[in-house]
Amino acid sequence: MRSIIFLGLLAPFMMLNQTTYAQTDAGLKWFNPRLNTAVTLKGKAWQNTDSANYYNRLPVVAEKDLRKEVWNLAKNTAGEYIDFTTNAKKIVVKYQLAGTKSLDNMPTLGVSGVDLYAQDTENKWHWIKAAYSYKDTVTYSYENFNTTVSIKKFRLYLPLYNTPKWLKIGVAANADFVAENVDDQPVLVFYGTSIMQGASASRPGMAWLNILGRQLNQPVINLGFSGNGRLEAPLIDLMNQTNARLFVLDCQPNLHDKNVYPAEEIEKRITSSVQSLKAKHPNIPVLLVEHSSGLPSVNLDSALTARYIWTSQILNNTFQKLRKSGIKDLYLLTAKEIGFTDDSTIDGTHPNDLGMMQYADAYEKVIRKILNTKR
Repeated sequence: MRSIIFLGLLAPFMMLNQTTYAQTDAGLKWFNPRLNTAVTLKGKAWQNTDSANYYNRLPVVAEKDLRKEVWNLAKNTAGEYIDFTTNAKKIVVKYQLAGTKSLDNMPTLGVSGVDLYAQDTENKWHWIKAAYSYKDTVTYSYENFNTTVSIKKFRLYLPLYNTPKWLKIGVAANADFVAENVDDQPVLVFYGTSIMQGASASRPGMAWLNILGRQLNQPVINLGFSGNGRLEAPLIDLMNQTNARLFVLDCQPNLHDKNVYPAEEIEKRITSSVQSLKAKHPNIPVLLVEHSSGLPSVNLDSALTARYIWTSQILNNTFQKLRKSGIKDLYLLTAKEIGFTDDSTIDGTHPNDLGMMQYADAYEKVIRKILNTKR
């Protein structure tokens, strides 16, 4: 795996090995992933070379085939991150935002914040507290690292529901800094809704798919689109372009309105999605997921839970039909296995941090079984 390296005091925008630019600013040198020819932005299946769509989760050529709502949500950096190593005593992250800082059902830190973790030499992940300021330029500052922890690398998660206009990571001019390049190993590709995009985690690192990526120590691709995970053919076609080790379809939370999506339509979408993925990738497993809140125990709003139970039952029935039709390596994660209670969500639908952990743990268990990997 190739890496880009900053060493010592560098002049402004000096190129190293034709891949790296650094800039001194107030005693710091800065790494801006967009200014590097080396690809260092992880959590993406497609890398866009034009600066306007650098952080977009989907390829530019797909815009013409997607609904406007999906394309705009793809600009949010949910699931994207930068892995790096440094011996710096202080790390500063600065960026400007393209969208609104907060949402009605999410705090600013979850919508627009970044989140830094460190992996130690035993592969355990540790969260790092930040001092932050939300002005025209957002600033996160990290220091006072515990010297008893032997840090192997850092991981900086980007905002779940916002887009950086630009972003840079600063360390002292005499510190080392190495950003990992993206490699070509197979990825786990997830297609879903607002719950997958990250609603309503308190901060990016607590979104269940980011938790799961750390637990599995494998690259995951977040194709969660708030209110717009609807098992649409253009997204399935894009999934078919990826170097996938596993496909996950978790769209039932957006397919529960009987007036918009009758049972026949939902079954049709599930069936066509699975058949398309299997036609192009016959040996890659596909995991279907029930609505996480489709349990009577989640809350006392019987009308809400009835809709979620209804759509989960359609998924379950369709799963059984597909299995009987001869489709292999098809799996199901049930709401019961996810295990939500009335303390798991903020509103009967979107997980709080407790729900995010339950979600990630349930996913980890079933995925390790599917892929035959040990913890």
